[in-house]
Amino acid sequence: MKSRPIISLKDLSFRFPGSREKKNALERINLDIFKGEKVGILGESGSGKTTLSLILAGLEKPTSGFLFYQGMRLHGRKAYRDYSSRIQYLFQNPAGAVNRYRRIIDLVSEPLIYRNYSKKAIKSVAFEMLQRVGIDPLRWYDYPDQLSLGQIQRVCLARAMTAGPEILICDEPFSALDVSNRGKMEEILLQLNENHGVTLVIIGHETDLLLRLCQKILVLREGKKVDLIDKTRSDYVLCEYTSRFFNKKLI
Repeated sequence: MKSRPIISLKDLSFRFPGSREKKNALERINLDIFKGEKVGILGESGSGKTTLSLILAGLEKPTSGFLFYQGMRLHGRKAYRDYSSRIQYLFQNPAGAVNRYRRIIDLVSEPLIYRNYSKKAIKSVAFEMLQRVGIDPLRWYDYPDQLSLGQIQRVCLARAMTAGPEILICDEPFSALDVSNRGKMEEILLQLNENHGVTLVIIGHETDLLLRLCQKILVLREGKKVDLIDKTRSDYVLCEYTSRFFNKKLI
């Protein structure tokens, strides 16, 4: 019997406050995410995938419908605060997600300070995380402007890992990276999932990449769920839109 989902979306809709648009940015989305899964959210620009990722991270709240964590409906400030502590979000633009005036070691240490680690433990854990993502020790006391975009993205990942998340949400984590850095990033994310049980949610528009990395892919179009590809099943059938989007048959 399959375990209870770690996250469930039930008839979830979202409209930006003050929006003059007649339609919702997201419309009645249903999705179950289980612990340890690698889930992709696929769609063209404007499909609502980033908005959905922000809701999954607790950074936005649904206009209607429900968000459940481990079977409990999220409602109220305390519930969202507790939920957010279990999730880390990797932003699409890594350079914009860091303070350029703080050293790399300080950026990675920051979540540990908030969690009241001792100075010795902070140093030890921060060093371990930077080593895990492959940042040269000679760069640990540099500033972000002294690093490449790929290195900054890995610093952001190291910082996220220090918080010990159950779920890591990655918004277009490869879009700003060159081929060599993409390969390194893929390897690190898969190791996090396989060796540490971190549930991955990867937002993107590159079909080949999501097919390679994810077990399950939610396909969005204009804020609506049009398909859910489950690679563990052999009997799924793609809708016409997804077939055109992929431009090939899945075997």
